[in-house]
Amino acid sequence: MATIEFWGGVGVIGGSKILVQQDGYRVLLDIGIDIPSGGDLFRLPVRPRPGRELADRLRLGAAPALPGLFAPEAMAPGSPLAEQVGETAVFVSHPHIDHVGLAGFVRPEVAVHAHTDAVDVLTALAATGQGLTHGEPDWQRLTDGQKVQVGPLEVECVPVDHDVPGASGYLVHTPDGTLVFTGDYRFHGHHPQRSWDFVDRAAGSAVLVTEGTTLGWDSSGRQRDETDVARDFARALEETAGLVLLSLYPRDVDRVKAFLAIAEAAGRRIVWTERIAAFLRLVGVERVLGAAEVPPAELAAEPGRYVLMPDPDDLPSLLDLPVGDGYPASCLVHANGEPLGPFEPRWAPFTDWLGALGIELRQIGCSGHASQDDLHHMLERMRPATVFPIHTTSPTRLHPPRGMRRVVAAYGTSYTFGGDPI
Repeated sequence: MATIEFWGGVGVIGGSKILVQQDGYRVLLDIGIDIPSGGDLFRLPVRPRPGRELADRLRLGAAPALPGLFAPEAMAPGSPLAEQVGETAVFVSHPHIDHVGLAGFVRPEVAVHAHTDAVDVLTALAATGQGLTHGEPDWQRLTDGQKVQVGPLEVECVPVDHDVPGASGYLVHTPDGTLVFTGDYRFHGHHPQRSWDFVDRAAGSAVLVTEGTTLGWDSSGRQRDETDVARDFARALEETAGLVLLSLYPRDVDRVKAFLAIAEAAGRRIVWTERIAAFLRLVGVERVLGAAEVPPAELAAEPGRYVLMPDPDDLPSLLDLPVGDGYPASCLVHANGEPLGPFEPRWAPFTDWLGALGIELRQIGCSGHASQDDLHHMLERMRPATVFPIHTTSPTRLHPPRGMRRVVAAYGTSYTFGGDPI
């Protein structure tokens, strides 16, 4: 009998880890860590202890206590979790830390798979000093529609639209039916048809495990999309005489390319930090300008010709920029970059510094996650027999059609494909 267990993403946004087992074979879908916010014990200013990152998380229940998954040297000496078990394979949905953050700790004999475009992103991050803790696994690259056999379990990689290259969902075909895992996805991004094609490919499945991030949000307003983001960025460039600062998530390569084109059309060039510039070049972005290529005197003389990404972890460096008294009006365009939002400990100091320097804050982003309406449309179209909403603070706000069973998962509990706890 095939079973499902949830070792993350339960009652929180992020940290997804779904274990599917059959006849001693195991498939782990995602291997993320929680985004450190709220009451998370590892939120700033806490810094993980070097060499004890995994062991400390296991001690506090902040990593899955699964035997045979992690490298013994990353755990406490004598840990019973170091014992090898049956064949295991990990499948990562996309390169965000809350879905891939623990992959560096996986023992070498456990295969770790991801879409080839996602591996390109992860490899570029590692090459620029932004890689996974404890190093990179031996990535097994997948392509659209590729299937991998793990004993009686067949795992199929199907692309979805998210805000990072290589985002994929997975179909796990078992003798008891097909389990569908969405990863993170949306229907209002640059490639919505990918997500709808995924829904159609997964139609009539036995089990759906879906992220439901937006279920915990206020959904009273209209869903913003990438058209809104592009329009508002162009407007900020037009309406700001001086330097425009930019907070944008570099892994959102589609948006990076769109912003470069918008800035060029407005007669401006985007100046990236050196690390981000190096990353963007490695993932194939053209016309990338690093901070070292723009002399401070040139920036001060003509701030209206530039858009600059500051370092959110070095706020005093804002004092070196042509902003504030004596300079033309400036603004910071926040387009889902870091710090991510008010839930982050860095947000209040960040906005305080902007206010002290008279820099207007314009928040123009849109979500990387499916809206509440789209989640419900997806259920109507896919029609799984059982649905587990995870990666959300409000799983009970997902209301499936009549005849479909919704199950709110408990951490570490084993379920049948029908949704019954074992």
